[in-house]
Amino acid sequence: MRKAFDLRPLDFNDVIGRSFSLYTANFVAYLRWFLLMWLLPMMVVAVVFYFALDPYDWSGSLTRPEPSLFEPNRYALYHWILQLSALLFGFTTGASGIYYMTARVYVGGNPTLTEVMRAVYQRFGHVAGTGFLHVCVLIAISVACIMPPILLVGANSKGAGVLLGMVLWCAYVPLILWYYAAYGLNTSTVMLDEAETTESFGRSAYLSKGFRMRVAGILFVTILVVGAPGVPGLLSIPAIVAETMLVNDAGSPLLGVMVGLLSNALLLPLFFIPFVVYYFDMRCRKESYDLAVMARNFGIAEGEMQRFRFNPHLGYVPKGWKGERTRKRKGVRKPNQRPAAVRHAAAGMQMAQPWGPQPGMPGGFPGGAQQWGPPPAPPQPQWAPPPGQWQNPQWGPPQSPQNPQYQPNPNPPPLPGVRRPISPPNPHDPRRQ
Repeated sequence: MRKAFDLRPLDFNDVIGRSFSLYTANFVAYLRWFLLMWLLPMMVVAVVFYFALDPYDWSGSLTRPEPSLFEPNRYALYHWILQLSALLFGFTTGASGIYYMTARVYVGGNPTLTEVMRAVYQRFGHVAGTGFLHVCVLIAISVACIMPPILLVGANSKGAGVLLGMVLWCAYVPLILWYYAAYGLNTSTVMLDEAETTESFGRSAYLSKGFRMRVAGILFVTILVVGAPGVPGLLSIPAIVAETMLVNDAGSPLLGVMVGLLSNALLLPLFFIPFVVYYFDMRCRKESYDLAVMARNFGIAEGEMQRFRFNPHLGYVPKGWKGERTRKRKGVRKPNQRPAAVRHAAAGMQMAQPWGPQPGMPGGFPGGAQQWGPPPAPPQPQWAPPPGQWQNPQWGPPQSPQNPQYQPNPNPPPLPGVRRPISPPNPHDPRRQ
């Protein structure tokens, strides 16, 4: 069993670095899979359509230039058939095996070729459906952004074609990056989450939500360095030069096509590996996959793990674990206390005024001069006969009731921030005799 990568949230450099590390450490296994599942069917397609269409009849001729790829001719048809086949085989049989193999190696496994083929065979229906939809969306975006300006230029509307081309071609790369950032994990979820075709796009959008600029950056760096199915990268430049020399100078176009396909088979695994590393990164961030694996290693059951997951204030300490008691911790700054008046006003409390009677002391402070008069009497009630009986009164004039004596509460509750007064000494207390 190989050493597994540590499961934790990763930054951009970690994703790129781990992808290249996986590629170099498992180069033979990746190459073996891509030779069988991508290069072999691509060579069959290239040879069959080469002899069926004869697309390179202009090769080696000094009078016939290279045909255009955007005009109806046999060379353009052959080229686009190869591009479409590279996309279909790349995002179905090629990508599925790379995803499964990388995931197993990432967690410390050592999958064999038979194990990878069995896993792809079990999920091939959903893999093929997801890959077909994936390719259809990519083709639709490419055709919608590339073909309208070319058609306008061919219809003698060069000005409109140039303006439309500037707008659409500038929007082409952001559209592709946005689509991959949102739905680039669809085939990964089919192989690693056992999601169905109808669930893979939603699952990919959920995992990448909030981190789509990161996967767009990963995709940009990967395509720039190694390319993508049907798109060359910087490392593909030597193969492109060799293919051009074989087609134009040596007059061996089929050999040149095979050299280009072999170069793609060597580099394309590196295009799919970062999506698996990014998949584990998103699962650790959003679903605590690293904590679940750690808990399983500690012997905690999945049902027991749910108790800690849904109780954030309940911590788990493994048996025998001791904290770092000598670790220095930063001091905690105490928050500044607001003044009492501000706190009481914010809480809706009434403050005792210094010029009014204090609670429990209606006559002033003990032993001091009285600074205020007696409390005002309550308002006198008004007595009057019912309406309509003013002419024939049956009772005498209204009598004022006896004015009740106002008695304040001798033991009122103290207001916040006001101290209770001290009771004066009682001279009749027997304890003082």
